[in-house]
Amino acid sequence: MSISGLIKDSIEKSSWIRKMFEEGARLKAQFGAENVFDFSLGNPDVEPPADFFKVLQKLAADRTAGVHGYMPNAGFPSVRDSIAEKISTQHAVKLDKESVIMTCGAAGGMNVVMKTILDPGEEVIVVKPYFAEYGFYISNHQGKMIEVESGSDFSLDAGKIKKAITS
Repeated sequence: MSISGLIKDSIEKSSWIRKMFEEGARLKAQFGAENVFDFSLGNPDVEPPADFFKVLQKLAADRTAGVHGYMPNAGFPSVRDSIAEKISTQHAVKLDKESVIMTCGAAGGMNVVMKTILDPGEEVIVVKPYFAEYGFYISNHQGKMIEVESGSDFSLDAGKIKKAITS
């Protein structure tokens, strides 16, 4: 069984991310991990603090019935409350937990957003440079990606963005 042309093309286009990761590993071996910042896969460059592992062990050892089961689709209400409160405080906006949905990372979140708001054939403007996966998120929901150049300092160019809007 062969794979679709779309997926084959996607694999070939995304392989440069893997190549960057492998080049980072090579440079770490050559110059030492402390001298190379590898941003290719979004990996953190510092390890979690010791307290993280203590809390993780405590949570993993919890045998309360149902504590390790599925959560509501939008996330635990107490976590959503905490995030809404933090955003409200930091950004001086009124936000409640009903405005917060937890996802499994940015990729999961972007796919949910695209599925929620994008109709087939609609355009999505992305400002270059951008994370290569954006194109896949958009095409997963039959959207069309429109690329717009950023300023030389990576700032948004409102004129270029306005020009890219077709409807």
